[in-house]
Amino acid sequence: MSEDKKPKIDLKSRLGKKTVSAPGGPAVPPPVGIPKPVGIPTPLFGQPEKKAPKIDASDPYASLEAGDAPVRAEPQAIKIEMSEEVVQAQKKGRVFLVVAGVVGALIGGLVGFTSGSSSEQKKGAEIAVKGARELGGEVDKALGAAEELATTFKDAAKKLADNQFPEAEVAKLGELNIPFDGSNLAGRNIGRFRPEVINMLVTFSGRCAEANEQKDKIRSLLSLSKKGIQEFLDQKKAPKVRWGVIVSSGPGGPWAAMQPLPEPFLVTGEKTKDKDGKEVDYKWPVDFKIPVGGKPTELKRYDSGDATSTKLVPVNPETEGAVCPSDTLVRLAREVRGMEEVFRGDPTPGAEKQGILELGKQLGEKLKAVGAPGG
Repeated sequence: MSEDKKPKIDLKSRLGKKTVSAPGGPAVPPPVGIPKPVGIPTPLFGQPEKKAPKIDASDPYASLEAGDAPVRAEPQAIKIEMSEEVVQAQKKGRVFLVVAGVVGALIGGLVGFTSGSSSEQKKGAEIAVKGARELGGEVDKALGAAEELATTFKDAAKKLADNQFPEAEVAKLGELNIPFDGSNLAGRNIGRFRPEVINMLVTFSGRCAEANEQKDKIRSLLSLSKKGIQEFLDQKKAPKVRWGVIVSSGPGGPWAAMQPLPEPFLVTGEKTKDKDGKEVDYKWPVDFKIPVGGKPTELKRYDSGDATSTKLVPVNPETEGAVCPSDTLVRLAREVRGMEEVFRGDPTPGAEKQGILELGKQLGEKLKAVGAPGG
């Protein structure tokens, strides 16, 4: 047969497929068994869009699709109202460690809230309970030191009232220290505590720092001013005349000039013996050499008659404190009052402060309740 009479086979109709145009070339039919290609959307920025794979529950290492990822738990807001005394202590610069410890503790306490894992939240709660238990013990220890400190001050005050310098108590003050500050709060997850307990912890830390500082002030004052304080105590036991006045003519009449004596003399003394060995009563000195204008001038003690510029009148030592109080004693009295306020508190309306002893007892009870099983 000739080629023009051979039957032509229509491959398109036999295969039932459509040709696919190939760019830059002739149409090529798709292979048998391959699905018909579909349109591909134009990718953004020239790259195909990628989707995260679905999670396979049987594979613990399978990745999550973005839409199926767990929602992160937002941290809960914790509001802490600082007491007025803590604010005042901050202004005085005594609670740097307190503030640093509180900030670190609160950050640690928030870790459990920022995680969506229930196991981490449980772990954070366990740390908080353990921290409360440990803090309770540390508060008890600090309270014991505060009570010992208060007893030491009480003993020192008693000795001073008995005209004795508190040598042993001053030495003990150098050894005593209340072991509690802001560093005790770090790593204890106190952010999970109730705001009332947090506020009490911060206040107690500030009061401990204040007590330690006040104790150091008093100890330093007693140590550095021992000589002057001893003279004051001796003055109460065996008073001496240390001052005199010289009367002279003033613009409107006679007046007196204060004059320290070169050698103080006892107000009362024991009997002595004269040159003949006879026992005589104690007498005040008769003559005094007083420097006037840089030159020693001899003055007679006034005993009767007219008090002229050549006579010196002794001053009653019991009146010296009212006219010329000792700066050291004034400062000591002020610091002792401050220490008493730290221990016992201040009930003044509008300026109330809780004493460290009462506050420590209340705080210890609350922390024990938090740290108790089921607390």
